[in-house]
Amino acid sequence: MTGPLVSVCLPNLDSLPFLQERIDTIFGQTLTDWELVVSDNYSQDGAWEFFERLARQDSRVSIAQAPRLGMYANWNACVRRARGEFVYIATSDDGMAPDCLEKLASALIANEQCDVAHCQLVVVDEAGQPIPSHRAMAHGLFRRSAPELFDRPHVRRAPFDGLLCLLREHVYYSITETMIRRSLFPRVGHFDSRWGSTSDFHWHMRVGLVASTVHVPDTWATWRIHPHQATAFAIADSAEYHTRIEEMIADALELTKPYLPPRIVDGLSKHWLPWSAEMTTYYGDLLAKSRASDRRLYQLSRLFGSKPAARVEILRRLRGQPKWPDIAPVAIQRWLESIGMGPALVEDRRAGAVARSA
Repeated sequence: MTGPLVSVCLPNLDSLPFLQERIDTIFGQTLTDWELVVSDNYSQDGAWEFFERLARQDSRVSIAQAPRLGMYANWNACVRRARGEFVYIATSDDGMAPDCLEKLASALIANEQCDVAHCQLVVVDEAGQPIPSHRAMAHGLFRRSAPELFDRPHVRRAPFDGLLCLLREHVYYSITETMIRRSLFPRVGHFDSRWGSTSDFHWHMRVGLVASTVHVPDTWATWRIHPHQATAFAIADSAEYHTRIEEMIADALELTKPYLPPRIVDGLSKHWLPWSAEMTTYYGDLLAKSRASDRRLYQLSRLFGSKPAARVEILRRLRGQPKWPDIAPVAIQRWLESIGMGPALVEDRRAGAVARSA
């Protein structure tokens, strides 16, 4: 290999207040066989001058400026310049543990069948302090899908994580919790910005459908929440957001169809897509009704309606059984096993390889 082991891609726009902290977390890594690929969107706060000084001090730093075409376009600009075997996107206002690059790279070296390595995510505030109330959000569907393996190394075989996106939730919330084998990009493509600041859902679904992931529980990266970040939390419960999610699911499935076994495509079209869409509609309508009497009338209408998914769900709930969103991960696992695609989750008992360092 002539290039570095890891390309650390740092896209930036006017994030000078956080850059020194971010750079310190990169230069403080236990793994030193990396290049830093900076793509700056013509910052006006002194960030470009900061990067110029950094590049003069260390030959591993490569800097360039790119037009302001949006967050994901700048991520792509970084990735296209990357030379490493693995890519880590280090968003400019976030951070990571000192051993993050080493442990993620080691996991990918030890698990050649995986194209993504995943670590724990810590949500922090503007000052870099953890936000305890956001812990459940950070681990959300990922933890619910495999609570018994959450604190243990394990492999999540494709297309399991991609199918979890049918629950209309993020499996992974931040790009900072993943390291990606660079050879994956020609297969799944780069980041598509059509859906604004939530477009990473689309990319993660595509990846989850075609690429297996190894989970590394004993390191972490951060995701900083502050008033100036691009992520649009305000629309998370809006009709516009849900429309975007539906569009992203349909597009991700269409793009990855050539890579999916026919039995997966057949099962999606005949059962999982219509069933998950009906469950989304049912629970969305139910939550929109503030009065208990209105909810009961609505459930009665769906109980005797023509849609089987809602009828089955209501009967399940009357018997005291868990909601569909809670049992769906296990149901998806069992379906994959029934068609010879399982197990979807496998504990990784092998010792990780030691990532090479300069």
